Amino acid sequence: MPTISVNVPEKMREKIDELAEENMYSNTSEYIRAALRKQINEDTGLTPEEEEIVIERLRQDEEGESNYLSIEEAKDQLGL
Repeated sequence: MPTISVNVPEKMREKIDELAEENMYSNTSEYIRAALRKQINEDTGLTPEEEEIVIERLRQDEEGESNYLSIEEAKDQLGL
């Protein structure tokens, strides 16, 4: 897993450690990863896993590998 280094004020580090322990995270890194997942979901409306699926399907579309129908193609096939 890649590492990202972030400088935070001492008070913030103390609060992160405190919250990680209070919320029964195994360590501070787990707490920070959970906070980042929550923020990514809030910013994008997608979980990281859902975002990966979207990115992969867009890549497949660009490379002509997609088996997925567009909304218009699906409507045509359904006679809508």
